[in-house]
Amino acid sequence: MDKLKESVFSYIEAHRDEMVLLLKKLIQIDTQVPPGLNYDTICGVLAERFQSLGCEVQIHNAPEKYLKLQGAEIMGLKGPRSNVVVRYRGKKGTPVLHASAHIDTAAIQKEGWTVDPLGGEVTQDNPYGRSAFDRGNGYVWGRGANDDKGEIVSLIFALQALHDLGIRLEGDLIITGNCDEEIGGITGLGFLIQEGIVKADFGVQWDGSLTGIGLAAQGRTRFLIRTLGKSYHGQVPILGVNAIEKMSKINVALTDYWRNVLLKRQRPIPGIKLPDPVREAGVDKLTAMLNIGTIQGGVQGATVPDKCEEEVLRGMVPGETLEDVKKELVSVIEGVRATDADLKYEIEVINFRDGYVVSPQDPYVLEGREIIKEVIGRELPFTGTLASTDMNFQVNEGGMPCFNLGVGGPYSNTHQQDESVSIDELVDLTKITALLYMRKLRTS
Repeated sequence: MDKLKESVFSYIEAHRDEMVLLLKKLIQIDTQVPPGLNYDTICGVLAERFQSLGCEVQIHNAPEKYLKLQGAEIMGLKGPRSNVVVRYRGKKGTPVLHASAHIDTAAIQKEGWTVDPLGGEVTQDNPYGRSAFDRGNGYVWGRGANDDKGEIVSLIFALQALHDLGIRLEGDLIITGNCDEEIGGITGLGFLIQEGIVKADFGVQWDGSLTGIGLAAQGRTRFLIRTLGKSYHGQVPILGVNAIEKMSKINVALTDYWRNVLLKRQRPIPGIKLPDPVREAGVDKLTAMLNIGTIQGGVQGATVPDKCEEEVLRGMVPGETLEDVKKELVSVIEGVRATDADLKYEIEVINFRDGYVVSPQDPYVLEGREIIKEVIGRELPFTGTLASTDMNFQVNEGGMPCFNLGVGGPYSNTHQQDESVSIDELVDLTKITALLYMRKLRTS
């Protein structure tokens, strides 16, 4: 294995320029969501690449049922919800490892970028700081560089190294490039696993960083709240019912609810560490949260608004159910309505994703940790997040042990302007990926 490992690592180092070129190509395909256009285009590029490696490749578009569960109309989604599913067959077909990364990206801010967000520019230095793994080989810039197109490149080149070096696997490898992770993943990995298109014994979710091994995440529900009023001339508001005023009362109650109730709802995760900024803010356990994310209402200042809408994101600790969370949210609003007879409202669930916790003592997780240490020379901590990821579908619906890793860190501006990734981290993750393929799928 040592000679095989040395050959694979040398191959990956020799192909770093080719890896950068592919990452640039993927960044240049605009897959920000919403609206989530061009999924079919990027799946086509990935399919061609995997087919050249002898893989069986299919592209699956999520049907209408999953579009509704995703909240496609409310969220303004456009275009087919395409997912690429790749199978690289081993000699025996078992065990099966599923490696997943997502093809969508966070939205691109209109202002504040100093580089072209769809350009894939390469620089030697990074003004936002250096990667802890920087060996002087530069950075790639653009939306999706580290979340999550760099991870897709690592999955491809790890397999390419094995294929080109003639290293056979005994078990089957499934690789998915799935859509809409940033907004819930229901039309992406949720669809693939719930429909039985993807089944595996083990999983990895390449959507994190090289700062820790992700084992826990919160669930979330997106709600749309609508208040209904009565239009009238803005200079005679006493004869109207102002929907924005009603929403303001709801928001005061929601803010009190999450700060004084939800922040006390916590779930300990022994052996799993939350990120430093979260712990510095006083939170060291998975903790229920709520965010008022958008608000829209009114037509102009001289008219009493008759409708106001906002999106609320409810972060859920593992164990909280959709039914309980919705019931509790309604009770908060009903408390407002008890003091205001003119309050009329509607509430809709846009979409929902469960949380998860994987044991840090799971043998597969511990094996993965050793593989990572073998490549980067240090032991990474087990981490959790107050956000959510597609790994929930692998763990909850797929029933497979899984862990999360990726590229990027504080320097990389994930979801912010000037997103970037260290090329050296990309190479390291590809080595980790290749070694995981070999160790779990029994090379011969």
